[in-house]
Amino acid sequence: MTDWQDVVLTPASNIRDAMRTLDETALRIAIVCDENDKLVGTVTDGDIRRGLLKNSDMQDSVSAVMNQSPRTVTRLILVNSA
Repeated sequence: MTDWQDVVLTPASNIRDAMRTLDETALRIAIVCDENDKLVGTVTDGDIRRGLLKNSDMQDSVSAVMNQSPRTVTRLILVNSA
């Protein structure tokens, strides 16, 4: 099983780093965090594909292709359905 910390990238990571992370983990998503561990975006293989089609380069920053407005959950409430 993959630990979520295995999919954390920094804005300085490049697209090749993101592809490597996605290939090596089973979560199918990478998260991009700043130096304070604040979420700044997410990256999927679809984001990378769209970026490459728009002429991004493998050495470009992952920031060029990441989703800068990912949906997040701030609080999860479990309800007993019984």
